[in-house]
Amino acid sequence: MVRAGIEYISPLLVALFCFLLSKFCYPFWIRWIKNFRLDSKGHVDHIIDPDTKLLKEKTPSFGGVPFLIIPFFVVPFFVQPLPSAYYAFLALVIGMAMVGLIDDLYKLIPSKKGISAKGKSLGQIVAATIFLTLLFSGEHDFLLKIPFGSEISFASVGSKCCFLFFLAFILVGTSNAVNLTDGMDGLAGLLSIVSLFFLALISYFEGQVFTTCMIMAFTGALFGFYLVNKKPARIFMGDVGSLPLGGLIAGFSIYLHQELVLVFLGGMFVIETLSVILQVSYYRQTQKRIFRCAPLHHHYQFHGQKEEVIVSRFALVQILFAFGGFLLYYLARMYV
Repeated sequence: MVRAGIEYISPLLVALFCFLLSKFCYPFWIRWIKNFRLDSKGHVDHIIDPDTKLLKEKTPSFGGVPFLIIPFFVVPFFVQPLPSAYYAFLALVIGMAMVGLIDDLYKLIPSKKGISAKGKSLGQIVAATIFLTLLFSGEHDFLLKIPFGSEISFASVGSKCCFLFFLAFILVGTSNAVNLTDGMDGLAGLLSIVSLFFLALISYFEGQVFTTCMIMAFTGALFGFYLVNKKPARIFMGDVGSLPLGGLIAGFSIYLHQELVLVFLGGMFVIETLSVILQVSYYRQTQKRIFRCAPLHHHYQFHGQKEEVIVSRFALVQILFAFGGFLLYYLARMYV
């Protein structure tokens, strides 16, 4: 049993402390990144207006680093002893962030669009494998909870391998989904805050003090980033932030055995990913496009809608999806 100093208030204190620390750090981080000329050229290919594109190309990237680091320093002050899952999440963030960092650095090279899709996927799979190995080497169960259904326990070696493959797919898929969504000022950050908040509620109802503190820590730190990332963005998240952020959302869901509810908690991430899959598949078959541009947020941008409007509407839909997922979890918990 994980002990916390103030069992029910500590998640809120962690979130507040991480938010304040994040808000304090980002002005210094932005100035430091600007000194190294680590701009966002190569990240803004879908911007329509040339002036806006030029402005965003000069906006510094690598903004995901502080909000990923801060929670791992703060949580140990509120939760002791640290469970082995803490180190599993740390390994997941480091692994996914390294893949994103390499991709971001490649984009700084003229004519380069980043590392290949195969190279990125391989790195994500390695990070997911390390995370799952550390997680299941602890006390985590090979268990899949089906809302309003029975729990599926995996006992044989074959079934465990299939389950691990399924979990790795969720980790890599969610990581890529957040990465695809990171295309407008504040969009990926705000949608992730919504997903993390409702994950924290589920964790709270599950009585998981450590996980609740971890999730709220990232929620607070991410909100500090959102304040400098909302339009007009002073810094962008970069792949170094979006890849591990998506991995964390999936990782927390796996830890809480809410893999299926994750579809609702990250509803807009799913829709954004599906828009890309449909666009690519349909174009290959017909040489025609379903959307003006994919992911979906660029489709609305091509129709002349302002970024602020798109972000706010997507956030509202994300809240509805996530609330529906939480309601599904809560009703299943109460009546089954």
